[in-house]
Amino acid sequence: MGDVFKEQLIAMTMSKKDKAQRAIIWTVSILVSLVLFIVLPIFMAPILVLAILWLATFLSSKLKKEHEYSLTNHLLDIDVIYNKEKRKRVIELDLKEMNVMASIKDERHQEELARGQKVINASDGQLGKETYAIMCPTDGQLVKILITPNEDMLNLMYKQAPNKVFRYRG
Repeated sequence: MGDVFKEQLIAMTMSKKDKAQRAIIWTVSILVSLVLFIVLPIFMAPILVLAILWLATFLSSKLKKEHEYSLTNHLLDIDVIYNKEKRKRVIELDLKEMNVMASIKDERHQEELARGQKVINASDGQLGKETYAIMCPTDGQLVKILITPNEDMLNLMYKQAPNKVFRYRG
């Protein structure tokens, strides 16, 4: 079998919580800016208002995320990309060391998927039948990693660990 390399980029859908956080950030920044214009001298207010608006932009950009899955042979790297600018490694795992990978809607594996002590959500945020959970021991605890692989990625992962990857048949 030859070497395997595949990358997949998943845009995360903003949850209601993320939308509420963004609304709060902008509401507070606008209110603080208005108060600063009323309270501070005319030459200081614009500088502080610009700083507050920059901070609001920075904080709300952290809410826009994408995940990138990189499969190199049996190693899966998952990165998060904030606002299409900053990349951060979420986890690196060996597919041969995982316990199981199954759809979160697959009733045959619900008991095993419920055992995760820590959850890392690297999925698209929809949590449907296309969302898979990888159960993997990491740093002394059982970690549940949620991903949304496309069909090509799922097939390659199956080829790397056929007895541990279970495709959803719902």
